[in-house]
Amino acid sequence: MKKKKEKDFWGGILIAFLSAVLTFLITNVSPFEISPLKDLELRLIDKRFQERGALDIKDSSNIILLEINQSTYDQIPKEERRWPWPRSVFARVINNLSKAGVKAIGIDINFSNPDSYSPSNDSLMAQSIKRSGRVILAGKIDISNEGKLQSGKSFISKTNYNLGNIFFRADSSIGIVQVPSDNDGVYRRYLPYVRSEVIGKSFPSFGFAVINKFKDLKNNYLVEDSAGYFVLDDIKIPKWDNESMLINFYGGNATFKRVNLIDVLDDKEYKTSDERSLDIEINTWDDPDIGLLHSGMFKDKIVIIGSTMPEDRDLLPVAFSERKTGGNIMYGVEFHANVVQNILWRDFLYKQSAAAVFFIIILLSFLSYIMTGSVRKLKLKNSVINEILNFTLIAVSVYIVFRGTVLLFVEHHLVAPAVSYSLAIVLSYFTSTAYNFISERKQNLVIKNMFSQYVSKEIVTELLNNPSKLRLGGERKEITVMFCDIANFTSFSEKKQPEELVGYINEFLNEMSEIIIDHKGTVDKYLGDAIMAFWGAPVEIKDHALLACNTALKMQKRLVELRNNWMTVEEIPIYIRIGINTGEAIVGNIGGSKRFDYTVLGDNVNLASRLEGANKAYGTNIMISDSTYEIIKEHFLARELDIIRVKGKSVPTKIYELISTIDDADAKAALEKLDFYFQGLTLYKMRNFESACDYFRRAFEQLKDYPSRVYAERCEFYISNPPPENWDGVFELTSK
Repeated sequence: MKKKKEKDFWGGILIAFLSAVLTFLITNVSPFEISPLKDLELRLIDKRFQERGALDIKDSSNIILLEINQSTYDQIPKEERRWPWPRSVFARVINNLSKAGVKAIGIDINFSNPDSYSPSNDSLMAQSIKRSGRVILAGKIDISNEGKLQSGKSFISKTNYNLGNIFFRADSSIGIVQVPSDNDGVYRRYLPYVRSEVIGKSFPSFGFAVINKFKDLKNNYLVEDSAGYFVLDDIKIPKWDNESMLINFYGGNATFKRVNLIDVLDDKEYKTSDERSLDIEINTWDDPDIGLLHSGMFKDKIVIIGSTMPEDRDLLPVAFSERKTGGNIMYGVEFHANVVQNILWRDFLYKQSAAAVFFIIILLSFLSYIMTGSVRKLKLKNSVINEILNFTLIAVSVYIVFRGTVLLFVEHHLVAPAVSYSLAIVLSYFTSTAYNFISERKQNLVIKNMFSQYVSKEIVTELLNNPSKLRLGGERKEITVMFCDIANFTSFSEKKQPEELVGYINEFLNEMSEIIIDHKGTVDKYLGDAIMAFWGAPVEIKDHALLACNTALKMQKRLVELRNNWMTVEEIPIYIRIGINTGEAIVGNIGGSKRFDYTVLGDNVNLASRLEGANKAYGTNIMISDSTYEIIKEHFLARELDIIRVKGKSVPTKIYELISTIDDADAKAALEKLDFYFQGLTLYKMRNFESACDYFRRAFEQLKDYPSRVYAERCEFYISNPPPENWDGVFELTSK
């Protein structure tokens, strides 16, 4: 007995040690890292920023952001307001800031093409840059040309390569604004420099180039690599990985002091839009009484110029969150400012060393094993109570570990791996539980296979409660069915590598599926880049049509975000077409005795599929049937499109375009502007095709409304080829 206990003890110790080694490998060693755990670790870094909160640095910071916002845009005279503005605007800003004693001027704008107003403006800009000697320009590495060079196909010469900025030769102080995101699309890291193989040299990133100028270092000074650090002059910057640092965000947007660019531009020689229209002098820059020039606020400061207008899309999801939806979105100019301030204040985040992490993982694994083993030795009558107590202790331990990592982060700027430590505790508990189960009871663990990873939890619950439903067959239920497919996907995919394309499809299917499931839907199947889903089965849901429509709107909104991340400006944008129908269908397990799927069948399912395809004919994104519309019309905005007879059905269907929820004021206003469309539709139904055509043309010309164009063309056809007298207004849709 004594030998058995000794064997069990050392066996348990070995299990705990192996558990610790496994934890370290899958959370800290690249070839073995598990992506979801890595992503979770990153999200917990974000959580620590949220726990710490924003820091008030406006008055103490060395940085002022000169923002191009709506106020500035409105004050630019109309003849110069078209973007990109004349370079003379920026030349004047550079001159004024230089007079104010600014030490560095970072311009987070790519001047990739000559001035569209006058070549002389480019000359003014170049002269101002040279005269100031304090300007840092934004540059970009042309990824496409870099790739061509790798394959030996690049024809770009070194002398002509300007890093996406025509003023590259005006001043060699240029910083690369491209930054890497993590796997989850969040920007947490910053590269000190980026190498261009086309030119054959490395360039500092934008923030580091600003520091070079501020510290009077030579242009394009690069950091030196040291063990665990990047060295910039006398500053040691801790590495997060071999190529980047981790950014210590001080807060969200508007953390740094902001000044409207127009307030620096508006000197006594410049006339703003208000000054022209009101015939008065404002001169916010150099007025003797109120002018910013005389305030001294810019003396020895760093000024970073950039856009804070959402439509310019210089927005990045970052680690710091404002505790609201989309609260982690930051303007690029503010993003770079955080890095610059980190370096100036030497206010860095430090990664805990691998040796320390490994030691702590082993320690926590042993403590977890000893703690849970001690509880089991209590030998309570009910073993379930033992495990509940153990589980409670593990949960408390994990919470304590997380709070400890937050404390280290806030007080000492140390980023400790919360997932690694938590996993060490949890994994040691589970491995010791498994070992105890084997050694004490000598029984094999019973593993239940999951029914399907693509089936919702509701279906699993329904099948567990009613095993008879595993038999073949089904039942008739009223449900709402959705079909979703990507439009323009062929054009989009032609320029992508197969591996890259699969990544896009997986991300799309994952994001859309999460929205469907979050809204109580069931993902039936994937058909390439298409999705079939339904609501109302196996668990009955009264508002299944409302949920389906709300899901469709959320999917369209999420696609916009994905599209911005996926696509370049030159690419044809992709859209999704969605068809929704409500009605009775057969729901159940369909297939053979050994292989079957839980799915839906019937005419109403087919109609939803046809409606998805019908979007193409009308240029719409979301099309719903009249049966769905009658249910949701009090909660959503929709407009009548047509009465159609789809291929394979004899009964016509009235169709609608789903626009938004009823409380969307902008959508409601846009719908009200479609008065010409609705008047045209009324006349069309009355066979007054000439008048209807006129209204439809006006609707299309004013609003570029594609359904109006479709009707205008159809009216022109009917004017030349009148329909029969018994025409019922139904349009035969012959394509699927």
